[in-house]
Amino acid sequence: MTAIEMLLNEHGPMISSELARKLAKVENIGFNTASQRVSRAEGIERVQGFFKSNQSLIFLPNQQQGREVLKLLAQQMELHGKKYWFTLNALKYHAGTVSTDFLQTYSYYPVEPVSSHFTFAEVIQKFVLEGILVYAPGTYSFAPRLRYNSMNAFLGQTLETIKLNVLDNFKELARNIGWVSYESFKQFATYGNFNWAFMGVSPVRGLKTGKEFGFVIGDILLGRPTYKKDVEFFVRKIETVQSYKGASRVMPVLLVDSLDKEAFQYLKEKGVIIGVIKELFGEKYAKTLNDLITILTNAAASLAKNPNQYLQLINELRKYNDGLLKNIKGALFEYVAGHYYIYKHASLDMGWEIVENGAAHEMDVRATFGDKVIIAECKGRISPTPIEDINKFVRIKIPAFRSWLEKNDTHRNKSIEFEYWSSAGYTEDALLRIEELRAEYKRNIVTFLGPLEIMARAKEMKNKKLQKELDTFFFKSNV
Repeated sequence: MTAIEMLLNEHGPMISSELARKLAKVENIGFNTASQRVSRAEGIERVQGFFKSNQSLIFLPNQQQGREVLKLLAQQMELHGKKYWFTLNALKYHAGTVSTDFLQTYSYYPVEPVSSHFTFAEVIQKFVLEGILVYAPGTYSFAPRLRYNSMNAFLGQTLETIKLNVLDNFKELARNIGWVSYESFKQFATYGNFNWAFMGVSPVRGLKTGKEFGFVIGDILLGRPTYKKDVEFFVRKIETVQSYKGASRVMPVLLVDSLDKEAFQYLKEKGVIIGVIKELFGEKYAKTLNDLITILTNAAASLAKNPNQYLQLINELRKYNDGLLKNIKGALFEYVAGHYYIYKHASLDMGWEIVENGAAHEMDVRATFGDKVIIAECKGRISPTPIEDINKFVRIKIPAFRSWLEKNDTHRNKSIEFEYWSSAGYTEDALLRIEELRAEYKRNIVTFLGPLEIMARAKEMKNKKLQKELDTFFFKSNV
């Protein structure tokens, strides 16, 4: 073991300058000589291109199995590469996965070319090339080697649906009270070279400069405890666009469901309008959102503690936010499957994202029994599931799930079963494919459930509330 490896083994991952200082002391050599040895060292891992003075984060290959690399990466970016840190913090804030649209708003990088500045596309590509993030169509997530155990694609995707619904409601409010011109309100719009969750031209007298209208621009954060560090990106963007020569007047608005006291005071001092959800849309609206987010944040625990809570929430959303209810139908349908497995006394996990066979795969529901594991794919659809989805599940996802489970000590000696739940049933060619699969394999590799089979399970549970919601909400093609 080399001196560098010994230092990394003893002290953990380090920034290159710190490693060089320790090496110089241990080997009794000059700092420059130690730096050269660090830069030429083999058998170690590096993350570079994000820190001042061309420094790198150095660690041993086996150290990326824990969370120390990500923890130190965040610490060092905050100290030596704050602009990059905003992107990293956005991923952590949003359970490890963020859509491209929202991530552009949370970063402190322009989306359009600006002299002497990297664009968002250039920066995000650097994150991918350095193995920090991975890209799937429309989203970015932490790379598998960082072992971010809190990553939850189910939660991240549903929270974004909630945010989009809040933005739609805010659009109506802003237009109705005259904050913005009626047709000017846009989501994920560019202003001052940055992307914003929303932007609108404002005819408000105080925002006009001569005959030129001002703008309402803003972002949204919800579903997580929000501290000063989480809102700094917004203030930085506002300060930058207001520093441009001849800049229009703007009304900066940050939509939030809750804020730490320090963050609240910081935003007030910076002249930001804090759009608290409860104050804008009422206490009942805010409480319903909060209850929904609480359930989503730990879906399995919520089902284990109060299996009927999501059914009660459907009733509340139907009264106060029917549009959101329809948009999260798919997410809530996963609770139906989870509800059944809880009834059957399984240990439950929902929304896990695994990386296997060179790609990321989301496990909608994983139910663990004493002698077996059931992986369920859940499709809360308004139209029948097509044959393409069936083929993808059988040819791609099942082999990946089997491979992952067989490597996992907890599941290695258990039998593995797969189920496919579709609230709208299956297309004719999909049904033919299902029959082919049953004939092709000696044993049934997947149990396919449509409305009749799902209702039968609800009746087995003797749960009248579930039967009612299946019939009036999940199985109706127009909701």
